[in-house]
Amino acid sequence: MTSMTAHTFRNSALIFLCLSAGIVDVIGYLSLGHVFTANMTGNIVLLGIAAGSSLQLTALHSITALSGFVLGILLAVVIGGKHEKTFWPKAVTRIFMIEVMILLLFALMTIFPYTQGAYFMLIILLSMAMGMQTAAARKLNVAGISTTVLTNTLANLFEDVAQRISHREKWKAPIQLVSLMRIGSIAFYCLGAAIAAYTDGYDPFIIIWLPIIILGVIVMTALLKHFHQLK
Repeated sequence: MTSMTAHTFRNSALIFLCLSAGIVDVIGYLSLGHVFTANMTGNIVLLGIAAGSSLQLTALHSITALSGFVLGILLAVVIGGKHEKTFWPKAVTRIFMIEVMILLLFALMTIFPYTQGAYFMLIILLSMAMGMQTAAARKLNVAGISTTVLTNTLANLFEDVAQRISHREKWKAPIQLVSLMRIGSIAFYCLGAAIAAYTDGYDPFIIIWLPIIILGVIVMTALLKHFHQLK
């Protein structure tokens, strides 16, 4: 029973982290100079467009986001330490704890008026948090879901669909959990984006508290349930 509960927790955590990534990406795009703070593929495209169109400010935004994301991954690697062969590595909880603090700092900074220099710091904080989240999700290694990069998830999902179509007998079999996870990750990322876009009309940054709450619940549950002891 404990194992089932642990699997449900881990899978649910990844899905809700996709929701958080959708929220963070929309905050960056709508309120921080049309930059992606979770989807780095989009930033590379924006950087190429800016370079080809001589849009220096857009290029600077993209470079700032990419730098923050890389910094977040590097920090996660340092925090993660050596590889742990456990169900939920302790390093994952530590990484999420730091991510919560980074998002909390971002939320507090947006309460007060900020300067142009702080504007770039906000981009770094969000992208740094997403870099850490990506590294943590990779350590969990579930269905190839990174929670921030959904291109491969989308490709894998439709590869599953194509295989079912080409092998009709597979339609009789129940949909595998991995496929449901992929569908959920994409749907929740879109849901997060929709929520952030809706709340932007009232307050562009108020929705950041939802990812903070999600991560806080994940961290507290992991600490209380001791999932790191499971193999």
